[in-house]
Amino acid sequence: MADTKWNVKTELLRNECQTRSEFIFVLFLQKFNWLLHVFFSLALVITVLMTLVVFAGDVFGAFTEGKLGTATIHALGSLLVLWTLSELLHSEVRSLNGERIQVTIFVEVAVAAFVRKLLVISSEGASLADGSLYLISLIVLGVLYWILRSKMQDVAEQ
Repeated sequence: MADTKWNVKTELLRNECQTRSEFIFVLFLQKFNWLLHVFFSLALVITVLMTLVVFAGDVFGAFTEGKLGTATIHALGSLLVLWTLSELLHSEVRSLNGERIQVTIFVEVAVAAFVRKLLVISSEGASLADGSLYLISLIVLGVLYWILRSKMQDVAEQ
């Protein structure tokens, strides 16, 4: 099945290219891009493992340092990072399977990062101006995400 799919894609590419050298170059770029996505996937797996260690440290610190509230917020921040990495890894798997990467994944990553930052600065007693800036940014990202999702649904329905 995979060989048949590969042969069909190669034949379609061969028909689109004007010359043999163009075909070879485009084929090389496709393979290089696939290898790059494999590298991204491996890097994400390593990052997930490292973030799991950070999360375990946050949970352990919650019980040993006696600052349960602050440590819980830091642990929630680590969980948000893990969720973000999971979404990125899922996107890479879909990409390796030939699907397009959706732009909304990057907005989701930014939203998770801003939520994490809001959690952390609220536990550290940051100024109202700092918190407001992150909150406004989070609202803008939410509106952007909503617009992108509605546009993607409109395109999918057509």
